[in-house]
Amino acid sequence: MKYLIITDYLDFVGGGFEPLGVLYIAAAVRDAGHEVRMVSDKYDTCADVISSWEPDFVGYCVYTGYHLQLLELNRRLKERFKFHAVFGGPHATFFPEIIEDDGVDMVCRGEGEWAMVEMVDRIARGEEYWDVKNFWLKKNGEIIQNDVRAPEAEIENFPFAAHDMFYQFPEAGRNKIRVMVTARGCPYSCTYCYNYRIKEMYRGCGVKHLRHREVEGVIEEIKWIQKSWPIELIYFGTDCFTAKENWVLEFSEKYARQVRIPFTASTRPETTTVAACEALKEAGCVCVMMGIESGNQDVRLNLLNRRMTNEKIKEAADIIHKADLNLFTFNMMAFPGETVEQALDTMSVNIKCKTDYTWVSLFQPYPRTKLGEYAQEKGYFDGDYDSLPESWYNESALKNPQKKQLLRLRPLVSLGVEFPQFAWLIKYLINLPLDRLYSFIWKVHKAYAYRYRVMPVKLSFIEIVRLGWSYLFDRSQK
Repeated sequence: MKYLIITDYLDFVGGGFEPLGVLYIAAAVRDAGHEVRMVSDKYDTCADVISSWEPDFVGYCVYTGYHLQLLELNRRLKERFKFHAVFGGPHATFFPEIIEDDGVDMVCRGEGEWAMVEMVDRIARGEEYWDVKNFWLKKNGEIIQNDVRAPEAEIENFPFAAHDMFYQFPEAGRNKIRVMVTARGCPYSCTYCYNYRIKEMYRGCGVKHLRHREVEGVIEEIKWIQKSWPIELIYFGTDCFTAKENWVLEFSEKYARQVRIPFTASTRPETTTVAACEALKEAGCVCVMMGIESGNQDVRLNLLNRRMTNEKIKEAADIIHKADLNLFTFNMMAFPGETVEQALDTMSVNIKCKTDYTWVSLFQPYPRTKLGEYAQEKGYFDGDYDSLPESWYNESALKNPQKKQLLRLRPLVSLGVEFPQFAWLIKYLINLPLDRLYSFIWKVHKAYAYRYRVMPVKLSFIEIVRLGWSYLFDRSQK
């Protein structure tokens, strides 16, 4: 059977962060003996590939805000071609009603590797497939809703993600930053995140939610990539790299001896320890990414369910800096009912933490998340998920009397942290209609911080010009 994956990641700056979810599925389906290809989400490109290759399946990884674009693309393709349209990813998992769209044949919920292999195998053998777990399907006008199977307990059983399939595209192949994960699952339940819903979905299945890979397997995958493609830095996209200190210590010791390529890692204030940070530094870590999300303690504790104090956050930041690691923080604003004063607390906490780069996005009320449901119940959001923006940076779907000020504040926070002596000016600047100027300055500052602090890689003059042009004039900046 032939399986075509459609993704937008091919258009991200510099080849972008790798779409690991679909690359793991691609690897599993390919290892099962089927043909797999990947293509960008441009209609003409998709149509050309489908016309010449004639795939049996076309798979889409769908996230909220991007779903309408993919539904329209699928409708246009289905008008011309015959194939099984499979929708997966976070939006399809938690909003499986997307199958009601005329062009969607199947929705795959949850971890899709073994589910997709079983589905493709059954159809290849001409067998019935209506009871394949994880899938919602259409049969004679009826929607069949199957339960999810237990997730894979030993994630080492999955083949390596099909990085080679992504690197065949020139921009991705030239990119010197490679992306990997060392674990699946997150032990926390923040209200803005899908994670607690995933726990609910798999509750009682007998498999731990947080599952780590074996250290040797991670190192083997890095060496496989290193043989064929340039690699100057590894971005470990694990939800919380430091969740298990013993794993971090084992990884750091072996990585320092066998690999020692610079890398970034994620942490939480609660899991940031002196031993872990010193080990990461010794192994070659250059930057630690830590979620603060809101600097207002009341918002963080009571609205976001992030159970740490400002003092704990500052303590973690001090540990990171003492280990001579750069600190990158994740932050959000425009929460339901959030005021400008509360959002300014986020800047203040980052200034106290001496954050090297302060990443700020806008909260989006994603379907089936607790905070999304809260926003709808309290009247901040009208429940129209089709209206959610694709970008995390430019728009907020929530009602807020201070929305304009919050949207202007978002790109200015990182500048206030970088230049704290001028931070007092920001509360006045957000009342001026200089949105495009603020966005441009933010992009320049972000590019500088990423290049020299977060993900330092060597770039040629031509690479700098090409990336700079596409970055500065990309309006979405996901």
